Amino acid sequence: MIGACALKAYKKEGALARVVFLYELGAFICGIIFLVYTYVPGTTITVLCKGLIMASFDWLLILLMYYTQYYTGMFKGIVGVKVFMIAYSLLETVAFLINTWTRWIFDITYISDDQIIVQFAKGNVLGRLHYVFAYGIMLLLILSYIVMVERMSRFYRFRYFAILILLLAASLLDIMTTWSDSIYDMSMAAFGIMSILIYYLTYRYVPNELIENTFSLIIRDMNSGIICFDNAGRCIYCNGIVKEMYSINDNINEVEHNYASWLHTQTEHDNKKFRQTISVGDERRSFDISYNRVYDDKHNFICDYFIFNDRTEAVELLEYEKFRATHDNLTGLLNKEQFYEETANVLRNDRNHTYCLVCSNIKDFKLVNELFGIEKGDEIIKMQAELIKASSESGYICGRIQNDRFAVCMPKDSFKNEIMQNSIVSMQDRFNNASFKIRVVVGVYDIEDVDEPVSNMCDKAFIASETIKNNYETNIAYYDDKLLKRTLEERRVISEFEGAIEKKEFKMFLQPQVNTHGKAYGAEALVRWQHPERGLLSPFFFIDILETTGLIYKLDMYMWECAAAKLSEWKKKGDTVHYISVNISTKDFYLIDVYEVITSIVKKYDIEPKMLKLEITETALMSDLKKNMEVIKSLRDYGFKIEIDDFGSGYSSLNMLKDISADVLKIDMAFLRATENEVKGQDILEAIISLGGKLGMEVITEGVETDKQLIMLTEMGCHIFQGYYFSKPIPVEEFEQKYMNE
Repeated sequence: MIGACALKAYKKEGALARVVFLYELGAFICGIIFLVYTYVPGTTITVLCKGLIMASFDWLLILLMYYTQYYTGMFKGIVGVKVFMIAYSLLETVAFLINTWTRWIFDITYISDDQIIVQFAKGNVLGRLHYVFAYGIMLLLILSYIVMVERMSRFYRFRYFAILILLLAASLLDIMTTWSDSIYDMSMAAFGIMSILIYYLTYRYVPNELIENTFSLIIRDMNSGIICFDNAGRCIYCNGIVKEMYSINDNINEVEHNYASWLHTQTEHDNKKFRQTISVGDERRSFDISYNRVYDDKHNFICDYFIFNDRTEAVELLEYEKFRATHDNLTGLLNKEQFYEETANVLRNDRNHTYCLVCSNIKDFKLVNELFGIEKGDEIIKMQAELIKASSESGYICGRIQNDRFAVCMPKDSFKNEIMQNSIVSMQDRFNNASFKIRVVVGVYDIEDVDEPVSNMCDKAFIASETIKNNYETNIAYYDDKLLKRTLEERRVISEFEGAIEKKEFKMFLQPQVNTHGKAYGAEALVRWQHPERGLLSPFFFIDILETTGLIYKLDMYMWECAAAKLSEWKKKGDTVHYISVNISTKDFYLIDVYEVITSIVKKYDIEPKMLKLEITETALMSDLKKNMEVIKSLRDYGFKIEIDDFGSGYSSLNMLKDISADVLKIDMAFLRATENEVKGQDILEAIISLGGKLGMEVITEGVETDKQLIMLTEMGCHIFQGYYFSKPIPVEEFEQKYMNE
């Protein structure tokens, strides 16, 4: 049996298994030696076996100490002591082997059927040290197991108690054998029994009470609810979690009524997992439920049980994450992707009704953030979202598409122009004050093709809203195909623009600035697009588009280069009289360093800065007056001539003249036309011309188209003119031929 235990331990893994194997092997070898010692005659054999038995006693105790270390955790820190023990045992083993022939430790003086007398040599202490060493280890082990028995739970106490009893038995039997000189050393038998016990306790012994109590404690204290039913459907057990769920004490039969229907529906499955929402007190909680049916070895039905795992927090977190993934964080409305998806689903699943898409945005919302801060901008966005929610009915789909852009998909017959107008006015009134006013515009697209991408539908609605622009009589516009044509045109311009710049398709035209007799002092540079397919395009086709998309600065820089290159060419030909005026748009101040770019251009072409006049509109200056005024001053200090273009089109013209240092004042042609036949208008116009002169500024009137206008303006004191009366914008070559060869 000991050998079988050794073989089984050998097949297992781990340090504990190796120690158990060595102990089993040692006990097995000791058993063989003991049999030889008892039954094989001969003094030499007896002396040899007696020495080996004494040495084996040491080794078994050392192996038992290592077993105790790996089994209980004791003796881990006494490495030096264990090394000494092993070294001493090796020395003792060798000494006992040599004693077989030398008899320097002990000898056998008498052998009978039941007695062997061992006589230790006088003066040799090794034999006595053996007993001191062995009994010392034995005592240490006994004390350690006494401590373990005292400390351990009653479920595990038997393991250590059994080994303790055998240790005590082995000690007593060894003492009795030694003093009685009996041929039968029963301590070896105790160690043999201990080897079998060690294997059993280590790998086989699991008390039923331990199993039952352990599982009971685990089930009681686990975070999952458990309900068990016998084969008749009676509730036989439920843990504290379930009792708390249903506010019951000990009457577990109350649970049966709730789950009778569950048991009926689950009988066709041996196991199943599902999620169920259950009312627990005043709240609804989500549980992951596992159902299992238990059978014995003969496949006889024993019981059913349900395991409840509360997943409420996880479900709520999942719902929250799903909400965050599909809704806008600021407003709580659907985000763009989810709005597209839900709208598409509704349109395709409800083809019996017609729908419309209503999209809104706030005009110049970027300016709101710049003037009042992002927090105020967010407040407006949330206000708009709340109004959309409040005005939406069941079946409406609402989403935030981008920044200040919102979209609503609703049944077409639900859209009422008057109601929408009132909602817009209401929102504007809630924010508008004396310092700033917002304006909400709405585009409406009547959906005809439900399979059309929703993104295209939104684009069409937003296109409609963009057409309102400065029309303050309405806030609502409807999409039609003309708008799409315009949009396509815009996209074509944008897609072709970069290539047109590289290919130099944009041409500089010049409109002369002349005196009363038509003599040119210079010209304003204007742009035309020599399109390879569409011919010569006027600015009407592309300037507004480039302004809106922010690409205008690239065209402006291109024109500045063209003008500077032409002035450089004129300079080389000896003409230093004629100047060229170029425009600086509002977007240029935002997107590029105007001072750095223009000064580098005049350096590159080696021209006088004053020959490249810079036209700046009132509107461009007013967008960020302080910053732009600093740029203008720097340019003027560098030597550039500054022209105020379109004077009279803004709201603070006269106040601006007080603060800005400009060289030329260009009177807006629209202002001229508005006052052509009005006495008051003529007086104002004359006053402006006079004011320009008093401020030391040249005055140019643009838009002169009739002889009558020319005479009137001359009488008012204006001497430089620009307009179709003298010349339309013409190619540079024509300008040179007509005005520079005089």
